[in-house]
Amino acid sequence: MIFKLVAIALLGIVVVSLLRTAKPEFAVFAVIATGVIMVITMITSLQSVILAFDKLVEKSGIDDAVFAAVLKIIGIGYLTEYSASIANDAGCASIAQKLQFGGKIVIFLMSISIVTALVDVVSGLMDVM
Repeated sequence: MIFKLVAIALLGIVVVSLLRTAKPEFAVFAVIATGVIMVITMITSLQSVILAFDKLVEKSGIDDAVFAAVLKIIGIGYLTEYSASIANDAGCASIAQKLQFGGKIVIFLMSISIVTALVDVVSGLMDVM
């Protein structure tokens, strides 16, 4: 897995370097394409991990909605970081910072359902005692 990622990254670096000297306007597209290929490669490997976590959630009795929210929050974090990196590579650091800030706000809003579920669990434990 890591060897595939390193190979894709090195190939992407070579292509981007060549394009920056010959056709600089296409270098950003090469960066994006390299990143997309790397993400697709990683997602195929992550499927087995997500299935394993799903089995753990089933065994633990945690609500599926909480697990889904956690996965969405992780996905938003990765997507935001990746998009901000592309913006930085394109020379738009200000947009990258705003994108990261927006991602943090979305994650905060999505975490409310997890905090609510946590409060429900704690209050349920308090009722038992």
